[in-house]
Amino acid sequence: MNMLTTGLALLAVTTAIPVTSAISASCGMRVVHSDTDFPERAQLRGQKGTVLINVTLDANGHATRADVEHSSGYLLLDLAAKRSVLEKWQFDVSHCTHTFPATHQVAVEYRNEEYQ
Repeated sequence: MNMLTTGLALLAVTTAIPVTSAISASCGMRVVHSDTDFPERAQLRGQKGTVLINVTLDANGHATRADVEHSSGYLLLDLAAKRSVLEKWQFDVSHCTHTFPATHQVAVEYRNEEYQ
């Protein structure tokens, strides 16, 4: 992996956004691992923005479904965020006593100060 990709990939930031549902609030679901892809092509084009994703979680804290609620404005970023949530993210659902699957909303923020 070249230095350009490694340095810029660190600019993908994840932020958990509380869902208005009582289920999410009552058990304090949170992101514990959020390795997020930032496509090099999007970086070089100066793309940035926030993707809001509704995530369906199983009882182990893995995403079984991810739907884009609000686009970043860039398809590359939206697809990368969705794929990252589904394939790489882990949620802590250990405090949850309700039944699964459950829905949680997260934001994936892509910052691109290098190529503005």
